[in-house]
Amino acid sequence: MPSDYAAAALAAGDSVRIVAARTTSVVASAQQRHGCSPTVTAALGRLLTGAALMGSFLKGRERITLQVNGTGPVRGIVAEASAGGRVRGYPLRPRAELPLNPAGKFDVGGVIGEGYLHVTRSFDTGQPYTSAVPLATGEVGDDLARYFAHSEQVPSVVAVGVLANPGGVIAAGGFLANLLPGAAESTINVLEENVRGLPHVSTLIRERMSPEQIVERVAGALGARVTHVAPVSFTCTCSRERVTRVLVGLGEGELDQMARAQEDTEVTCDFCGQRYYFSPHEIGELRRSASDAADAT
Repeated sequence: MPSDYAAAALAAGDSVRIVAARTTSVVASAQQRHGCSPTVTAALGRLLTGAALMGSFLKGRERITLQVNGTGPVRGIVAEASAGGRVRGYPLRPRAELPLNPAGKFDVGGVIGEGYLHVTRSFDTGQPYTSAVPLATGEVGDDLARYFAHSEQVPSVVAVGVLANPGGVIAAGGFLANLLPGAAESTINVLEENVRGLPHVSTLIRERMSPEQIVERVAGALGARVTHVAPVSFTCTCSRERVTRVLVGLGEGELDQMARAQEDTEVTCDFCGQRYYFSPHEIGELRRSASDAADAT
């Protein structure tokens, strides 16, 4: 398997679904692309990991988007997962930073602040569905657990973590356990007790515990049957073609102003930081395309 991957399993007579993932390379790629501070790296990495876990069962063109908006200095973070283990994301203020919290850890809750978690599920057919819950702590794992409890009425255990320093990302990963219909109410208590006895999930990843082994530790005596494993990667869907369509959509007036500037137009993808450049001549061609599109309507 690649360095980053997710393992999914069923436990407790197929009444519990558990997913664990190693996301170290994903988070390292995000940190490098966006130039994140250590605390923002931890916050973004946790949300990316949460998206990877929740996206483990997506198919086709389905995708899930997690967005936190808060009063803290980072202001907001977006993470998106699509089928095939593809994840991407970005912070609004990548260089935001705070001192370590009293426990000597990154102050993820402080850098996010008070606010909301928005979860959008997009399907092959029909309109996307979005729900929002107030942030529980801003530490991401607690917030995802609150989302499952309040928006999906699914008792869940969630843990996401990142070990990082100014030199880069050391380890990142997480796990998610959802009770399925028909699960005994006491099962969530068993899962919570199992998790209480575990080291922090990023410590497990640093100690080279595999996602399958983490699943087994979370399940404990409930027994886990791994159903599938799949790679996870930081992959962006942006392209010059997509950016071109966006520019044409700006309309003739906006494109006229850009062409008259007589300098290259730079467009940067928020998700991955890729830069696309368009010369004044190319902008003029796009302006004509916009005019043709307007005439055709």
